[in-house]
Amino acid sequence: KGNTCGGLANVAADRIYANPRSCCESELGWLFVEFCEAESFKSECYGGTGRYYRGDSVGVNNCVKDCDPASGDRSCGGIVKEAWVVLHDTVEDCCTHEYDWIDNELCAARSTYSTLNKYWADKTNGKCEDDSMSPTKDLSAAIYESIESCCSEGLSWLTEAECLSASGMDTTGLGTYQYYVDFESVHCSQDCEGPAPCGGLTKQWNILYETEDECCEQIWWIAKRDCLKK
Repeated sequence: KGNTCGGLANVAADRIYANPRSCCESELGWLFVEFCEAESFKSECYGGTGRYYRGDSVGVNNCVKDCDPASGDRSCGGIVKEAWVVLHDTVEDCCTHEYDWIDNELCAARSTYSTLNKYWADKTNGKCEDDSMSPTKDLSAAIYESIESCCSEGLSWLTEAECLSASGMDTTGLGTYQYYVDFESVHCSQDCEGPAPCGGLTKQWNILYETEDECCEQIWWIAKRDCLKK
């Protein structure tokens, strides 16, 4: 006797099928056919299809793989048993159809536990972060190819130099070396990092002047000899 035997069929009352798959499709339509077939064969080898489905059932906002978590693959969400679960051939397809509000590459990276060497804008702290070093917790965040595009598009209220500096990049030589009025100290400073007359990188709202004289004219009540930051 094989371990798939279920006893003798009643040929008058039971429908007879040539194989488990056709039986599953006809009689157990609520079960996922591959799972039903494997269960019918009492197979211990079936490990799922390896395709992807929504991760809601396991409490995650990304796609998970149709496989047994006991296999050691962190992307496994469990073997699909129900026929209503929609399976996708690739993680990218799953992300496109099931999580279209998440950037596709971000969704795929979270679903497969892989690193994403791209950038997202930390708008609270005014800087751009490398997702591979500091993964975003906001899955709706826009993802940028470069730190420069992150700064220009994601933090447009900052100058590029200011954003790059806040993001930990070396900003040496990034200033315009033009002049602006530092109203806090009431001096004219240069848009650069370093010793005076550099006053730090300009803010987006600062007006820049080509020459020291043009800048000093804006604070005309300060003597010319005292105008430039020293």
